Amino acid sequence: MSWLKGKISPLNAVVWTQFLSAFSDNLNFFLIVGIVKRQGAADIDGTVTYIQMAVLFAYVVLAPLVGAFADKKAKAHVLLLGNMFKTIGILLLLFGVPPIICYFFVGVGAVVYSPGKYGILSELTSNERELLRANAMVEGSTIFAILAGTVAGGLLAVRSDLPAIIVCLLIYALSLFMTLLVPAKAGNPNIQYRAAAGQFFRDLITLFRNARSRFSLIGTGAFWLTASVLRIALIAWLPLNLGIEDTDQQSMIIGATALGVVLSAFMTPKFVPEGKLHRGYFFGIAMVLAVMSANFTSNVWVTVTLLFITGVMGGIFLIPLNTMLQEEGKDIVGPGRTIAVQNFVENFLTVGGLFIYLMMREMKVPVNSSVIGIGVVLTLFMLYLATQVRKVRASSSTRAKQ
Repeated sequence: MSWLKGKISPLNAVVWTQFLSAFSDNLNFFLIVGIVKRQGAADIDGTVTYIQMAVLFAYVVLAPLVGAFADKKAKAHVLLLGNMFKTIGILLLLFGVPPIICYFFVGVGAVVYSPGKYGILSELTSNERELLRANAMVEGSTIFAILAGTVAGGLLAVRSDLPAIIVCLLIYALSLFMTLLVPAKAGNPNIQYRAAAGQFFRDLITLFRNARSRFSLIGTGAFWLTASVLRIALIAWLPLNLGIEDTDQQSMIIGATALGVVLSAFMTPKFVPEGKLHRGYFFGIAMVLAVMSANFTSNVWVTVTLLFITGVMGGIFLIPLNTMLQEEGKDIVGPGRTIAVQNFVENFLTVGGLFIYLMMREMKVPVNSSVIGIGVVLTLFMLYLATQVRKVRASSSTRAKQ
């Protein structure tokens, strides 16, 4: 173990454990889709949406506590515990536990894991440039994991459940091992959980009062709302518009978006330099246009190209916002508590987006119109952010002079 620690830097260990964990997270999503299809659910799209909401429910409910937990404990141990919960969720599938319960455990693991994953980056870097690059590495590896996990999940889930479950468990185990290579820097033992819930909502207010952190929270929330709803909607949209019903083919088409975000990790530092992180907003506008355009095509390759462009633009939009929030939040409320607030906002908005999508389905709104509706919601978020760019630019300039 000590020899391996000498070969892999702490930051690279975080990147690897995140890649492996995210790979399995997305593999098991299509594993769940495959199980639902084989169980003969009458409404596959709706069932998968409710299962996805079980994960988000874990985020919303636990958010007031996990930030304090991440700051109180060594973040390496937080990563370890998060992966353990995810592993338990997949193990339960072997015993015939309903997928919605299993995926809830995966969600608990994810909500525990996330503050540790992002919070530790500020401990392993010393300035905005290093933090931006670290975020690009983590986001790039995460999205590549989403791409690879999505494709692998689609290929495995279309045949049978057991191989996908075994692969998930093995990769989570490897992620657990890589976590052991991350330095276990002691947290703040004086943090009290009893006061954590009240403090969480004070942190929420504090971060929303700050121009840079408010801009980041709303921007990243809008991104993940769109990504989550789009992934669900495409399960119904692809058969209807392109005649593609096989899980493996669907996963590869959806993976085009993830491939675009992988590329964005390399492009972001060039297009959005340090000190001008608010420029990522303009790429968010391009992301909206790509999402809306994809809804009006019936050609596979045009659809794949537009989804790829959506991923590229979305990544260049997301990565700077994450960096801005971590940088600002570290000084205002602490890294772990900042990410807990971010998780709450992102998943609260995503639950709202999925709820709207389900309501449109109940009202028999065509899936094409539903996708347009989500695009309109995203456009409204972008219009709000447009009103905040000047404030963020001024705040960034003031921070740079300090």
